[in-house]
Amino acid sequence: MGTPEKIRDAALKLFSGRWFETVSVAEVCRAAGVSNGVFYRYYRSKEELVRALVDEFLTVFESEVTGIDGATVDDRMLHLCTAVFNAGVHHTPMVTLFREAQYRYPEYEERLRDVYRRSCREVFGRPVSEAEYLYAISGLRFNSTRAIYDGLDRHAGLIARLVLGGVFPDAADAAPRVVVPPDFPAIDEEEPTDSRGRLVRNGMRLIGQRAYHEIGVADIARETGLAVGTFYSYFSSKEEFLSVIVEQIGRQTRHYLSDQARTHPTRLEQEAFGVWHFLAYFNGHPEYYSLVREAEFVAKPWVSRYYDAFEAGYMENLPFADEAERRVAANFLMGLSHYVGIEALLNRRILDIPTFIAELTSLMCTGVRP
Repeated sequence: MGTPEKIRDAALKLFSGRWFETVSVAEVCRAAGVSNGVFYRYYRSKEELVRALVDEFLTVFESEVTGIDGATVDDRMLHLCTAVFNAGVHHTPMVTLFREAQYRYPEYEERLRDVYRRSCREVFGRPVSEAEYLYAISGLRFNSTRAIYDGLDRHAGLIARLVLGGVFPDAADAAPRVVVPPDFPAIDEEEPTDSRGRLVRNGMRLIGQRAYHEIGVADIARETGLAVGTFYSYFSSKEEFLSVIVEQIGRQTRHYLSDQARTHPTRLEQEAFGVWHFLAYFNGHPEYYSLVREAEFVAKPWVSRYYDAFEAGYMENLPFADEAERRVAANFLMGLSHYVGIEALLNRRILDIPTFIAELTSLMCTGVRP
């Protein structure tokens, strides 16, 4: 193995094990068995190495999920689902690195989006709308991620059927009657008054506005008007503090969505309005996305529990007798809300929310067809 390959392999192993921001060039060189000077013969910086690895993965991934064969749309959709799941199996360290890179460097998510849209065009034989694209890809991506990190079974055939036939096919006649309001409601939550609650609330704000590794315990304590020692009287470490934040975000979000779901009588309405209420809640708490995203690399077991708790709620009253299929369908719907939220709230790509959700509701009943 040549020197560049040694550096690449050592870096990928380290970068996929923890945030690449916390890995130094010296650590990479020690793992590769080369000197720091040798590293700089090939790469000007750690960031250049990261980008080279991510570019390599995108090239490989694009080759695997485009150029889709199949005589029918069913065959082509199954091909795409299988290819995405297989990429997670065969390139797990690369996928892990890419997930951090797309968070740090948004242009990589844009490039991945272009790859997926091209795949959709091949599957359906035509350009797809934003709602069709997100319906076809979000649940697939989310299921693949949960399969890699949380042990969810891979069911390419079921995902393909959900994309092409809908999650609620028996409710198609009700879809036109689902109309969401044009404006989000205000999210009114009381600010905590106790010291522990104030630390958590201010930690959410600081980490959400900046980044976990840029914020220290002293910053959180100072923002709260408390001594550092007070912080450690409630939390043993900053990592434990982050896990508490993730658990609280999940609990608050589930409570809000559960309360709203009670006002909608049918499962289809609960799901369609659920996307809208999800957007409303995270529109009021935009920092929550970045908090949970960063926690995936710092407090992974807690993030798994965060998604497991949402999964349990989503599984209720889904039209599948088999529990394994209900899990897949639940994660399909969770992924839909997750990626719709990113495009609507962070990327501001979805401007007419009511029209978008009307189309999405129809797709939940009928699926995407050529």
